[in-house]
Amino acid sequence: MKKREMMIVAILLFIGWNMVASHIDAKENRSKLDYMASAMESHDISINDWSLYSKKTVDKKSIEEVKHFTKQYRQYTWTYETEDDVYKAIGVYHNNDKDLTEKLQFITTLTNVHTQSYILYEVKGVSTQNDWNNLTDYFNKQAFDIFREKTTTFACLTGSIDDMMKGVLNQKSSELLKYFQAETIEELQEDQFVSVSAKTPLWEDFIPTTDDNMNMQISLRSDGLGAKTTVVIGTPIITSEY
Repeated sequence: MKKREMMIVAILLFIGWNMVASHIDAKENRSKLDYMASAMESHDISINDWSLYSKKTVDKKSIEEVKHFTKQYRQYTWTYETEDDVYKAIGVYHNNDKDLTEKLQFITTLTNVHTQSYILYEVKGVSTQNDWNNLTDYFNKQAFDIFREKTTTFACLTGSIDDMMKGVLNQKSSELLKYFQAETIEELQEDQFVSVSAKTPLWEDFIPTTDDNMNMQISLRSDGLGAKTTVVIGTPIITSEY
């Protein structure tokens, strides 16, 4: 092969490799919410609301220590309550700049029998977003500032389909599973409700089940013939009521 031809081939290979590498990087950096939103949109499911949630267990704290913690987050509106020997500090911040609501909770037991304290951080919003990846980056940054370490993030997306015919809930769940290249681990089927726990290779984190591991759940609930169907996708499990 002539020198000029070899150079052209080398350049083409270089360009091709960069395109593949860029595609891989984009896939690796894609957030789970972005995957789930794309799944809903591609299956004509209207996005209603979404949430990101994380939690960390900490050493048992006194009420005074909990209140000291809350003073570090003055942008939140705090309420305090005691119920069944459990003390809760609940802070809510309506972030108008990003059009979302942030909720921060510090919960601690008041007895020495079952001593436990933990912090919960949640971000919620409604409808679809222009940039799901940017939203997830914001949550991760805030969560790391609160927990001082990387914790498991629970992502959940709720949508709806109008006037779904009876008997196609299972078909729609199968289509969504195929989108995620997911394998069914556990499944519950009723006339107007389907719930599937599954394992997708798109995400590396898993939680154990009786016989296997799982890292996503999909549920579909119909309100009856001619009514809307609610669709919920969560990873690694659904954290919202359905």
